Amino acid sequence: MSEIEIIERKRYYWIDHARGFIMILLVLTEFLPQIIRTSARFFLEHPENQTTTTTMNFYDIGAPAFILIMGLLMPLSFSRRKEKSGVRKAILHLAIRYIILLVLGYLVIIIDQGGVVKLVDGVPIVIWDVLPTLGLVGLLTIPFLFFNIRVRAIIASSMLLFYQIMLIYGGWRWYAIESVHGGIFGTIFGFASLMIFATCFGELLLLNKTFEQKKKYLFYAIFGVICFVGGLLLAFIPEWYPNKRQVTLTYIMISMGASILLSFLFIALDKVVKKPIFILDSYGKNPFLLYVIAIVFEFLISDIIGLEMDFIIFTIMVIVITIIAIGLDKWGKVIKL
Repeated sequence: MSEIEIIERKRYYWIDHARGFIMILLVLTEFLPQIIRTSARFFLEHPENQTTTTTMNFYDIGAPAFILIMGLLMPLSFSRRKEKSGVRKAILHLAIRYIILLVLGYLVIIIDQGGVVKLVDGVPIVIWDVLPTLGLVGLLTIPFLFFNIRVRAIIASSMLLFYQIMLIYGGWRWYAIESVHGGIFGTIFGFASLMIFATCFGELLLLNKTFEQKKKYLFYAIFGVICFVGGLLLAFIPEWYPNKRQVTLTYIMISMGASILLSFLFIALDKVVKKPIFILDSYGKNPFLLYVIAIVFEFLISDIIGLEMDFIIFTIMVIVITIIAIGLDKWGKVIKL
């Protein structure tokens, strides 16, 4: 039995559970009635003003947390494919997965917006959203799997710092404000940096044989604390405030730190349960596919049919997507985007 097969048999259920939990939250909030969003704004809705606000809320952590999980699993997925099929096919498999996400994201944008570029004060801005973000960060991260962890971390840190400097001094802040998720530049230099960092810890936690498990988790926890506390402290510096719309350095640091620290809840749960949790496992098996389905359904209901989200639609859609998730899991019809 190969080393990768041994690692695969030793399931890291906490990663599966965390991924499933994030997916459930994403699906729920996609169809959530506005009255519930308003009553629990800090947990279920982004701040109203994402252009000038100097604060962030808990809901802003959602996309970074999902990207963190993507990055944690990427080295294992790549190593498994490389061992079975070779480097070329392993790269091709990952690339196709993220290209599909990018294309699907832009199909939705084209249908909704009628194009891929908009003009603001005569300046062309690439229209952006969640799915293109997930697709592009995946594609950008693939080459970094061939660098060692230290080099990866240095490059990711440099990219993030460069983006923050360009926000303040290079005029990129206006562009980010006019876009979504920082636009294409926020994805390239902000979210991609987060995913590159995540691959470092994915390799450390899932593939590294040098350190014992407790030491691995200690490094993981220390990094999370440094990011979270460091991001909060840096936020006191003028122009360095955390902002999801702009994908600022402090936003990425706080989100990454909070996501890492919150993941220890699932690590602790794994110690107790030591087996898959049905619903979390089902949602976690096909995260990209389920998210695409949720976005398409929401788009059809809200933008095409023109219905307001209410409790009836919310209940129906949650039941439908849960049935799809369980069906894909139970019958093994897994389409791994």
